[in-house]
Amino acid sequence: MPPAVCTHRREATPYLTLRACWSTPFWYRTIPVTLPEASFVKEVWASTALSRELPVQCKVLVEESLHSWINGGNWMRPVVLFVLLLTGCATGAGGPNDNSGLGNCAWRVCVRPINTNSGRAYQAINREPVPATIVLTFRSPGNLRLRAGRPIETVVPAQSDTILVHMSDVLRNPSNSAGLSIAIDLGASTTEADADYLYAVPFGGERPRELIQGFDGVDSHLASMRYSLDFAMPPGTPILAARGGTVFYLQDGFTRGGTNPDLLERANLVAVAHRDGTMASYGHLRSGIRVSVGDTVRVGDVLGSSGATGFVGQPHLHFHVGKRMLGEPGRTIPIRLRGRDGRPLSLEVGSLFAPGREAG
Repeated sequence: MPPAVCTHRREATPYLTLRACWSTPFWYRTIPVTLPEASFVKEVWASTALSRELPVQCKVLVEESLHSWINGGNWMRPVVLFVLLLTGCATGAGGPNDNSGLGNCAWRVCVRPINTNSGRAYQAINREPVPATIVLTFRSPGNLRLRAGRPIETVVPAQSDTILVHMSDVLRNPSNSAGLSIAIDLGASTTEADADYLYAVPFGGERPRELIQGFDGVDSHLASMRYSLDFAMPPGTPILAARGGTVFYLQDGFTRGGTNPDLLERANLVAVAHRDGTMASYGHLRSGIRVSVGDTVRVGDVLGSSGATGFVGQPHLHFHVGKRMLGEPGRTIPIRLRGRDGRPLSLEVGSLFAPGREAG
C-alpha cells in the first residue's frame, strides 16, 4: 500500500461541502489492511463521497452499508458490501475525467513526483478552466533537500503544467522517503475580478422573487460565505447563468432537503468558471441538472431548476461568486446585479427581483 501523501480538508457551508484533496486511486486511503473503527471509515468515506466521478447510486449504497455497520447487527456483511461497492465505484469512475496514474488529484488538478538526475521535482497539472492554488507541506524532507522555503504555495494557471519545487538527493537512499502533504483548491486569491461587471438575475420564470438573505446575512452568510445571495422561489423555477463561462463542477441526484445537519453535503449545485478567473455557484437545485461539466454557457442559459436539496429551511436559490472554491481570502466576493434594462439593482433584503431573460 503506498504511503498517504494527501491530506483531506472538509469545510461545510449551508449548501455545499467539498473535499480539497484526496489520494488517487482514492480507495488506497479508504480500505485499510486491518479492520478499523466504523466511525473512522465513515469519516474517510465522507471526505471522498462528493467526487463527481462517482455515480450517486453508488454513494447511496456505500452509505447504507456503513449505516448498517455502525448501528450494529452482523458487521461482516455490510463491511464486505462496503469494500465491494467502493472498489466497484473506483473501477467505474474512469472516463474523460479519470486522473488515475497522474498522482494526487482533486477535481482535474494533479500533483505528481518526477525523478530528476539530482533528485526529485513535483509537477502540477491543471486541466480546469480556472487557476488552482496548491500548497506543499513537507512534514519531513527524508532523503531530499528543499531548494525553497516551506510550506510551498503556488498558483497554477488554468489549463497548464507547472513545476512546483525541485529537490536534490542528500544520500542515495531511496528508502528514506519524504513526508508530504498536498492541499489543492480551485481558484486563486490573487485573481483580479472584473469589479465593473453586472451579473444578470440568476433565475427565470414569470414572477418576481424575494431576496431573503443578502451579504452578511445573519442566518448563514457569515465569514467566508458573507457575499452570498438567497432568493426564495418555488421548486421548478428555471435557474439561469448570470454570466457566461464554462461549467467545471456539479453535483446532481440528491432529492432530500431540510435542517438535518446530515444534509449539509447533499445539495445539488452547478459551478461556472468565468473568463476573469472568478467562479459562480448555484446551489440547492432540483435533481436533473441540465448541463454537464465542460459545457460552455451564455448569459441566460438554463442550468437547471430550483429546489430545496441539502441543508435548507425553505426552497430557494443560493448564489455567490468567488475567487476561491474553498480557501480564503476570496471564497465569496461582492458583486452587483442588473435588471433586464441593464441598470444596477439594489441588493436590499426583502426586495423583489424581476426574473432574468432566458437565452434564445
